[in-house]
Amino acid sequence: MPTYKPPIFVWLLEKSGTMLRCHARGHRALVWTMTFLCYSSYCLARNPFGVVKSVLCPHCSNHSFHTNTTTRFNGTESRAGWAPFNGDNGETLMGVVDYSLLFSYAVGTFISGAIAERVNHRHFLVAGMIGSAMATILMGVAYFANIHHVSYFIMVQIMGGLMQSTGWPTLIAIMTAWFGKQRILGTLIPAVWATPSGPWGWSFITPALILLVMALVTSLLLVPDPRVVGMESPLVHGLGTSTPSSPSTDGVSLIKAKSGAVGFLRAFLIPGVVEFSLAFFFVKMVNYVFKAWLPFYIATNEVGGRLVGGQLAGWLSSLFDVGGVVGVVGVGWITDLIGRRTLVITVLEYTTIPLLYVFHSYGGVSEASLSILLLVCGCTLQACYITISTAVTSDLGTHPSLKGSENARATVTGIINGTGSLGAAVGPLVAGWISDNYGWDVTFYFLMGASLLAAVCMSRLATKDALTCALTVQNRCHTRGHNKEETLIPLTSDPQTEEPSSVTLTSNTQDEDTRL
Repeated sequence: MPTYKPPIFVWLLEKSGTMLRCHARGHRALVWTMTFLCYSSYCLARNPFGVVKSVLCPHCSNHSFHTNTTTRFNGTESRAGWAPFNGDNGETLMGVVDYSLLFSYAVGTFISGAIAERVNHRHFLVAGMIGSAMATILMGVAYFANIHHVSYFIMVQIMGGLMQSTGWPTLIAIMTAWFGKQRILGTLIPAVWATPSGPWGWSFITPALILLVMALVTSLLLVPDPRVVGMESPLVHGLGTSTPSSPSTDGVSLIKAKSGAVGFLRAFLIPGVVEFSLAFFFVKMVNYVFKAWLPFYIATNEVGGRLVGGQLAGWLSSLFDVGGVVGVVGVGWITDLIGRRTLVITVLEYTTIPLLYVFHSYGGVSEASLSILLLVCGCTLQACYITISTAVTSDLGTHPSLKGSENARATVTGIINGTGSLGAAVGPLVAGWISDNYGWDVTFYFLMGASLLAAVCMSRLATKDALTCALTVQNRCHTRGHNKEETLIPLTSDPQTEEPSSVTLTSNTQDEDTRL
């Protein structure tokens, strides 16, 4: 079982009296901020390759930047770009490199989810962040060391994927421990160097340095469980007021017998895990095709009759993430309002199908139309993706069927996110091959088909949600009608006759009908 001590900086603040253990709101604000920054830094190190694709292969998709930049490979001059990605099969090779990262990420997520339940979350997270930073730096070193072997890029991406997989399951477990039941910088910062003659190696090294700084801050500040600082866990006592208890400064185990780690098979059999895992396979596939290929797609296709270039494409693609933030907030508000999360995200997933067609058909009309459609597509696609990977996995990880062993958060997250990551690994590879051989029209039909399959996987649960919602509304209407019929008009008596001037408006027959 995992044992925790407070981070050294938090321990010093508590000893000095600056931070009181009973200040639950301050601790929760710190944890929320730290987990957000941790995941943002993970994504920051994951996205540079997608941004620099248009620099590595500027002539792909039958377009070319007007530049005299050449690359020396094996002693000979080659066309603009970076060998071996600037060949005729450049898009396919870049898809293979994407696949190396995402497939290793998928495999690693299954493993990381199980490990995270059994080790110190903070230590596991920091180790993963440092490993991810090292892998990202090695990608940037390829530019400065003039490395042109595709095997080098594949091996580094495999290492990066395994290290990246430590993040999401661990962060979900920490957030759920504190709160019970985004990536914009990832394209903006690498875009600074994504110019045809720019030093694209810095697109990798700069995010990696930021990730290393965040790893240091995490090791000093992140408290992985409220019981570390003497607060009660919402998983045990709900989200009410927190009462101080004895802090675990001696490193004793925080998780008692009934909340032990849940096995992989038992977590897999939780109702809803299979359906959401299959749906997330396709949802994450579509999202990661966008994340891997969107800057390249924008840079190599005309917008308003001209090519916008890699740098502006990187900036424009960040609007997809801005829309995602808005979409996640909107979906969260709607699901809180009606209480039917599956129904909302299934309807939203069906909506993405025509939106993908509109985006591809009309996104190139002008920069304004492209910006609007990027916001709308980001709003729908990423809302489904983030909601399943956060709220749904958290709900399932504390499902009532666990019967007290409510410690399956990271394991369930690993199962669902790992299955989704397999789709994320396959998607960019297939999309690169399709676009290389059949063009972007067929690629977008492929994405629309994947969105349809995702919606179909969730349709049974969504139908059940819809029926439950309809019955709830019907019962509320009946209850309101029954309450009105049962309302008594105050009896007033005529002082002369002593007879009541009004009577109740209900009868025994009406009562029986209402109950039926």
